[in-house]
Amino acid sequence: MWLAMGRQRDRFGDGRSEAGFSLVEVLTATAISGVVLLALYLLYDVNQVTFVKGEQQADLQQNARIAVDRIVRELRLAGLYPEEPPVIPPVCPTAIQSATATSIRFIADVDSDGTTERVEYTRDPACTPNCINDPPKIRRERWSPPAGPTCTSWLVAGGAQSFAERVTTLRFTYYDANNTCLGGAAAPDCPAPPAAVPGGSLGNIRRISVTITTQDAQTGSKAQPFTLRAEVRPRNLGL
Repeated sequence: MWLAMGRQRDRFGDGRSEAGFSLVEVLTATAISGVVLLALYLLYDVNQVTFVKGEQQADLQQNARIAVDRIVRELRLAGLYPEEPPVIPPVCPTAIQSATATSIRFIADVDSDGTTERVEYTRDPACTPNCINDPPKIRRERWSPPAGPTCTSWLVAGGAQSFAERVTTLRFTYYDANNTCLGGAAAPDCPAPPAAVPGGSLGNIRRISVTITTQDAQTGSKAQPFTLRAEVRPRNLGL
């Protein structure tokens, strides 16, 4: 019995004969752990970049959709004058007052309050102090009814408002009732139009094509643009 206990102490008593790791084993385990941790970090980093890119692309698409929806909704009302008798001076013969490749100005009751307003949409390219802090955007300006008998005597109501940031392109193309291009931005069916619809043709506009492109530099990749196009047929033109 005493002999057996002595042998047990000899095998396990000081822990040096059977337990512990050599320096080579420790270094090997450390290297393997480092490789595993590095692989996990790289996997996390790739997933994080993919997630951020997805969020940024979704924001760009949402910006474009919000802008197009609002412009289309208000353009569809161009020529709606609810007042009786009408408040639009005779010197303003057309609901669409100006129509260029990058802006449009029109008259309508856009907010359904029973009052005719004048609205202008244009792209504001200003980047102050830089395009990261102040990216290009769409600018909307609204005027209240005329204060006098001229087409230019409209009262500014709140000034210009910006929305739909990071807009790199805002284009309008205009067509008449026969789908003949009158002017604006170039399009597949209108390759070389005048940059603005001539004043004598403003009253012939019946269809408007709106194109918006948003773009932003994405994390870990090249900037990705998103383009949205819509067609508008104002309900009150030509009545």
